[in-house]
Formats: sequence, C-alpha cells, structure tokens
Amino acid sequence: MKTYSQEKTDWNNVYWENKIAFKKQDNTIFTGIVQSKSKNGHVKYEEIYNNGKLIKSLLYYNINFAQLVSTETIFNPETNKKIKLLNFSSDGKNKWETNFDENEEKSEFNFYKNGKVIEHKEFFQGKKNGKWFCFEKDGSKCEIEYENGKKIKDCR
Repeated sequence: MKTYSQEKTDWNNVYWENKIAFKKQDNTIFTGIVQSKSKNGHVKYEEIYNNGKLIKSLLYYNINFAQLVSTETIFNPETNKKIKLLNFSSDGKNKWETNFDENEEKSEFNFYKNGKVIEHKEFFQGKKNGKWFCFEKDGSKCEIEYENGKKIKDCR
C-alpha cells in the first residue's frame, strides 16, 4: 500500500504561467493544495492542482468550528475550463449541480433535496433544451419540453 501526501501552501508561495502553477521556492511545477485561510486559521477557499493544472476549487462554510464544502468546482485539467459546479446547503440537505459543455455553457442543471432530484433542466448551446421537470408542492411532477430555447410542450 502506498501513501502520497499533497503539499499544502498559501497563495504567496505559488505563481502561474500559462495557467500552470509553479512553486516560487524552486520554480518547479506545483502539485498540491493552495489555501486561503481566515484570521482564526479556518480554510475559506482552496484550489487543488495536479502537475500544475487546476483540477478542483472548494469554497467552505465554517460553522461552529465545522468546515463544510459550500461550492465545489471541477475543471478539465487539459483546457482549464470548468466542467461541473456543485453547491451545497449548510445543513447538507440540498445540492445544486450544474454541468458545462466544452465552451463552459450550461448543459444540465439538477437540484437535489435529501438526495432526490426534484428539479432537472437541460441546455444546448446556452439555450433551454430537452425535458425539464420539477415537483409541485402537492408532489405532482411537472414536465416541460424545450427545443432550441422554445417551449414545445407545457407542464403535464
């Protein structure tokens, strides 16, 4: 069994050239975590790099000494473009997930409550597209269909 540790540092110890992160200390490509901390030492934000390429960023809630992820952004390390954005409620019951295409335009959105999808939206080239659904207050499912930004079927 092998164990690997990732270097953790702050923004002052890293620099970027052509979207590649380097360690200032020895000008080598950086692999690890760059953090921003509050005055009391809680991590507020961090970015995770592998071979100098950004793969993930995390924004945190710091509630009652507990550190909880508020927002997680996942990047394509080859293009440095975001491919997924996850948002979490502070109580952990709700999650919003947005997927992006190669142009960083929304391709899909889902809202989860207690682990169940209660809202779904699809996009194509930044326009509403495909089947969208949500659940009404009475528990019934509302489904709408879009094509190239235009509604073609209403809630049923």
